[in-house]
Amino acid sequence: MNDLARTDYLREIVQKLTHAKHGEKGNIIAKACDTLQISRPQLYRELETVGFESDRKTRCDKGKTVVPAEVAEQVGAMVHLATRANGKKTLPISTALEILQADGKVPKVSPATISRVMKANMCHPKQLATPTAHTRMRSLHPNHLWQVDASVCVIFYLPKDKQGRGGGMQIMDEKKFYKNKPHNLKKIENERVIRYVITDHYSGWVYVEYVAGAESSENLTQVFLNAIQIRGFDEPMHGVPFILYADKGCANTSGLFKNLMERLDITFIAHATGNSRAKGQVENANNIVETQFEGRFKFLNIENIEHLNALAKRWRVDYNEHKKHSRTKRTRNEVWRTIAVNQLRKAPSMELCKELVSTVPVERTVRGNLTISHSVKGYGSHDYDLRHINGIYPKAKVSVVVNPYRSPCVDVIVPTAGGESVTYTVEPMQTDWVGFDVNAPVVGQEIKAMPNSQIDNQRNKAIKTAYGVDTLEKAELAQAKKAVAYDGKLNIMADIDSHEQKDYMPKGGEKLSTPAIDRTPQSRKLAPFNWVQTAKVIRAEIGDKWTAEHYRELQETFPTGEVPQEVISEIIKGILEPKETEHEYDEYPQALAG
Repeated sequence: MNDLARTDYLREIVQKLTHAKHGEKGNIIAKACDTLQISRPQLYRELETVGFESDRKTRCDKGKTVVPAEVAEQVGAMVHLATRANGKKTLPISTALEILQADGKVPKVSPATISRVMKANMCHPKQLATPTAHTRMRSLHPNHLWQVDASVCVIFYLPKDKQGRGGGMQIMDEKKFYKNKPHNLKKIENERVIRYVITDHYSGWVYVEYVAGAESSENLTQVFLNAIQIRGFDEPMHGVPFILYADKGCANTSGLFKNLMERLDITFIAHATGNSRAKGQVENANNIVETQFEGRFKFLNIENIEHLNALAKRWRVDYNEHKKHSRTKRTRNEVWRTIAVNQLRKAPSMELCKELVSTVPVERTVRGNLTISHSVKGYGSHDYDLRHINGIYPKAKVSVVVNPYRSPCVDVIVPTAGGESVTYTVEPMQTDWVGFDVNAPVVGQEIKAMPNSQIDNQRNKAIKTAYGVDTLEKAELAQAKKAVAYDGKLNIMADIDSHEQKDYMPKGGEKLSTPAIDRTPQSRKLAPFNWVQTAKVIRAEIGDKWTAEHYRELQETFPTGEVPQEVISEIIKGILEPKETEHEYDEYPQALAG
């Protein structure tokens, strides 16, 4: 029975009920229920849709139920938790109800009754399956926010022949590679093609690139670096975004990729698992690529990845230039080109970008002239002047890393007292052709003293406080006069005075017995000097009166080269008073010999 015939029949039943005598309505209702194969309550509900108003009194317990809200919520939760991601319900409401009734937690009611209670309490499985309301976010300008996503391109793969050579790209046979034959998918898991799609949130610009293999940090890094470089005059979008939005895939959150994000000063945001709407723009872009580009693959002979990416570039250049965005009502190129100069962060060279993947800040020690040295790949080694940075002093430790946007400038990271750090961008020092700093003072023309560091100021304060003066000059004068530091203000023996000293009783012992020792001066002899040592001693005493003639006489008198220390004073006396001591001096060697 079609809808029109059903409506006419219901109107006919209404007419019969309107003119029925007492006791005839029951038979009319019963016959209509049998004809339409519905229950009495359902029949009355349908009759109301065609204008029938029953004269039955409203039940006094209308709106009330014997099913508590907690029970309805539990049934709804059981069905919801047992529902698969594809929407298939593995636990029907009737089964869940039977389980709880058998457990004594639900009264004997029908599934229809529990369903009405669940709907009334907003816990029906269909209600629980509805998505959470979301807020549409906005970005401020082109390159403010990029979104990236990777998908397995199930249409193509790269099979290899028995010799291990690539066999070209082929269409994946759905009958051969469907979900119930995972072993076939396993065979080609290393030969699959991964599609990377990047979108600019503000303009909707779409960048697509294909890689062979699997989703990895290396592939993601390479695709991202290709996207930020200038690729040609036909593709205006380039530069480094301020924010990158992606899912929590292992490649996206790898240490190497995060390090690249930090070096390029990009805020990386990973959305919650299962919240694909968070990056809905790039998800939609994936669908655009599939339907508007990959749909052409059936009619193309694609040789390899390079050929595929060449075709992808032709498509994206045309798409971004001619297709208008539904939100902006303009083409993506037209909107992206509104980017301002201060919003476009030019990407460093590809060589430097690849180095940034593994570049981490390195520690440098500040020299005495408040400079450091650092080498930047492609620019060589340079010196950097840090005298303008607060907290810098000789031998201080700082962290240095290349600034990717102003190479060979570097970022100097200085820790603060609060445990945080401040980053300063420092340019290399300019030198003349012989290596002198062009800003250094010229000898004899000017004097430029280094600014006092925090340590210098603290040291000067300590010295002035120690001598109770207000200038360093007065402190230096006090030091020159051997003034006592903290005179009268510091008891330097306070720690010793604070200790209680004990008196000890002498302990008994045995007296040491030793043989008699001859302690007369004659019993001790000193080692002799050689000629040179003797000459140095004598010259130190008499100065210029010691001559070369005296040295020759010394050699003749002591031909063995050994001069007893005891006679040196006599030799000095003989030189100073030659007449009085000449006889004794001449006779001394013979006395030694005898």
